[in-house]
Amino acid sequence: SSDLKGMFRRRHVPAIVSECLRCVLLAAALFLGVIPAKGWAMPALPLRCNAPAWLKNSIQGSMSAVWRELQGSRLSRQAAVEALALVGSRLFPGFKVSLVNQKFVSMEPPRRWNWRLSLQMSEGSARLPEPCSAWMKNDIERAVPPLREIVENVPPEALRWSAESFQSQIDKIIDEYIPGWRCSVRVHAEDLEALLDLKLYLRPPLLLAFSPETLSASLPQLLTDRMSDKTLEYLSPLTGLPLSWISFHLAEMERWLGEKQLQNKWLRMLRASSVNDIAVKPITKVTTHIESTTYSFRGWFSVHAGGPARLEAGLHLGRYFPLGPKIPAEAYAEIVMGLEHWHVDGRAGLRFSPWEFMWLGLEGSTEDSSPLWYRVWLGRNRPGLYGWLRYSDDDDLEAAIGYRLNRYVAFELYYDNRQDDRISLRAFSNL
Repeated sequence: SSDLKGMFRRRHVPAIVSECLRCVLLAAALFLGVIPAKGWAMPALPLRCNAPAWLKNSIQGSMSAVWRELQGSRLSRQAAVEALALVGSRLFPGFKVSLVNQKFVSMEPPRRWNWRLSLQMSEGSARLPEPCSAWMKNDIERAVPPLREIVENVPPEALRWSAESFQSQIDKIIDEYIPGWRCSVRVHAEDLEALLDLKLYLRPPLLLAFSPETLSASLPQLLTDRMSDKTLEYLSPLTGLPLSWISFHLAEMERWLGEKQLQNKWLRMLRASSVNDIAVKPITKVTTHIESTTYSFRGWFSVHAGGPARLEAGLHLGRYFPLGPKIPAEAYAEIVMGLEHWHVDGRAGLRFSPWEFMWLGLEGSTEDSSPLWYRVWLGRNRPGLYGWLRYSDDDDLEAAIGYRLNRYVAFELYYDNRQDDRISLRAFSNL
């Protein structure tokens, strides 16, 4: 390097000192991003650079700008190449800059460093709960190889003048493999050993709270309410984590939550299945659909208005079975009790579902009016409109159009041609 500088001073300093100064300033401006380097690369750039792509692009961008200026000066090509080498040695410490046959500039690390990498949570970050710690462990294992690749064959001194580009490369990798986290960078170097020490910190926006809701058409409301409480208990340790990281692991989170929910002894006994729909936001809505694959069990209470006041309570017990590949069926029994005169009617029937929103059935009843009824149910087990109808061979008709406000309460426009006041309004509550 000293021979290169001496030769340059003897031959050309008087002629190009102003050109060289201008080139250094221009290259520095380009390298620091003051002037965009895009579009300045020249095919004839006499430079060979042994560096990773991200660092080589920065070096070539600055050196191309210098070469462009030198090409427009009064210098010979040999003098211009020597000037390019001098500029490179000034701008990029850590690289060995040399002339090859006086025709092109070579830049390469003077020695090979043994890089070690440490990527872990910062000491100030809270300890991750299960299963998040396992997710983070897998994320870190996947992020380490590309992080190690960007420092391969890079002198530690080069990370000083390329700090902004280097941090950008790290942020890009972290965003891909561990979204929602940012990374601090420290470099330790001694002899030929170098350590890249990276610490992970939370990056907003963060998850502030969960709002769970459990829906079921086959299980009693008391049990689904209990499951909502347990769901909140399972998810509460995850508050305060980055939203983008939770979204990144959403499928794993839904699978883990379903497994935790089905550890409930009642759900195991009822052979239930669990499907979770999680809308990741600062206040995250968690809708859980829990259905027994074998049994149904629910109760209800109703009161009529608009005619003679009537109070009723009912209990439904059922057993599911497949009628076809995609046609579920149910054998069921119901008890309907009038709470005013303690009159009890029993029902037993079979029904099947040709479509998701419809059930068709036939039932026998102990009611005085008719022993055999045909039944239709329309609607899904969610807030919104629904309807049902019972019709007997004796032309008795009972039907309702209702609106389910939430999983607890519904209102029905009720019709029964056996009553004096055939139309009434009924409030209906699931138990």
